[in-house]
This record gives sequence, structure tokens and C-alpha cells, in this order.
Amino acid sequence: MPDVLKSIAISAVANIVSLAIAAWIFDRFDIHLWWFAVAVALFTALTVVLRGVVVTTVNRYARGYTILGGLVLTFLGLLLTEAVVPGSGFSIDGWGTWLGVTLIVWAAGIAYGEVDSVQPEPKRR
Repeated sequence: MPDVLKSIAISAVANIVSLAIAAWIFDRFDIHLWWFAVAVALFTALTVVLRGVVVTTVNRYARGYTILGGLVLTFLGLLLTEAVVPGSGFSIDGWGTWLGVTLIVWAAGIAYGEVDSVQPEPKRR
């Protein structure tokens, strides 16, 4: 399997698990089956692209910035996913739910980053 497809597959599995766990934990986070597949595909595409951009542009020694950046990118990915997928299929309501879902999905993203062996080449100056 090509490295890019392997990276996408690992990311999709992490997103399936983390979104399912978040939906199970939070009553105000609703995902319906068909839209769950659409949301996972969309969120996975967004996070793989954004992760690649961040990893290649941020100094690898700036760990604190990448942690904060990962939280922000996870939140933005969820926000964009909610904006695209109809509310009847994917809905996050309330600040506490947004915070909890973001943290769960972000933590899965951290785990995915540790498992994924594909690391973009560092940007050369």
C-alpha cells in the first residue's frame, strides 16, 4: 500500500473511533450513520491536508506551537465539517460539547501521529 494511502487509512480509523467515542459520551453531539461516513471522509481529508501543511511549515522544535496548533486545527476541522454536513446528520451543540469533542478527536490525532510512519520531508531553507 502506498504511504499516502496508508496514512489516510490510519487517520480515517482514528477519526472513526474518536468521533464515535465522542458521540457516545456527549448527548449534544449527534451523528447519524450515513452522515457519519460523510463526516469522517471530510474530516479525514481536512486533517490530512492540514497536518501536512503544519508539519512542513512549523519548526519541528516548536512542540508547544504544534500542540496548540493541533487543537486549533482539530476545532477548525470539526467546525468546517459541521458547516458542510447538514445539522440533521452532524451536530455539535454547546461549548462544553465542542471542547470535549475537540479534545477527544485531537487526542486521537496525536495517537495517529505516533502510529503513522509517514512524515513529510522538512522544509529546506
